[in-house]
Amino acid sequence: MPDLVRFTECMTGRLSARVSEAHASAESGGSPSYFVLTVVTPDVDAMVADPRHRNRAYGCVVAPALDPLPLVVEHGFFDLFVEAPGADRAFHMHYQLRLRADDGRRYFLRGVKEVSRRWWIPTMPVDTTTLFTDVFTGENDQGEPVLRGVLRMGPAAVTMQGLSFRGAGAWLGLRGIARFMGYYMRRVWSAYTAPRRAPQLWPG
Repeated sequence: MPDLVRFTECMTGRLSARVSEAHASAESGGSPSYFVLTVVTPDVDAMVADPRHRNRAYGCVVAPALDPLPLVVEHGFFDLFVEAPGADRAFHMHYQLRLRADDGRRYFLRGVKEVSRRWWIPTMPVDTTTLFTDVFTGENDQGEPVLRGVLRMGPAAVTMQGLSFRGAGAWLGLRGIARFMGYYMRRVWSAYTAPRRAPQLWPG
């Protein structure tokens, strides 16, 4: 029986229509937004072996700039620690969420977390909790985004995420959680023991 793992993640921040600006600059003038996602890994070993390290994501996105009601995640993926293009031992976490409004309008949220050694001390607590976010009209990320900003997880959200982990399979589900966290920590160790490099997404 494959080892299944699931957890819930909540990220909050601001999304703005100032899409010509950098994410952090756009965020400063945006409206409060957030999402709540349940990430499901049906088979931890298969996820680790998959070059995309893909997981399914379910939940909703609240973005008042688009709709006063929550946008439902019709089809969502979370790719955990994909190798960043052209960068040795630097990784991205990709969020790809196809959204549906109550009136049938479609949107697509694309988010990226960058995990790499960009400073002389590890910045993991910030890197793994900061999502550079773009939202597009339609069912994919083609064209120009309509919203841009940054979503983050604070200490309370990180704690709740940790407490939300559940597993199914061997050892009452604990084996899957242990394997998932082992993969997570190996990637983090690889990133932050690498030489310093200029970030792709972070300013400066």
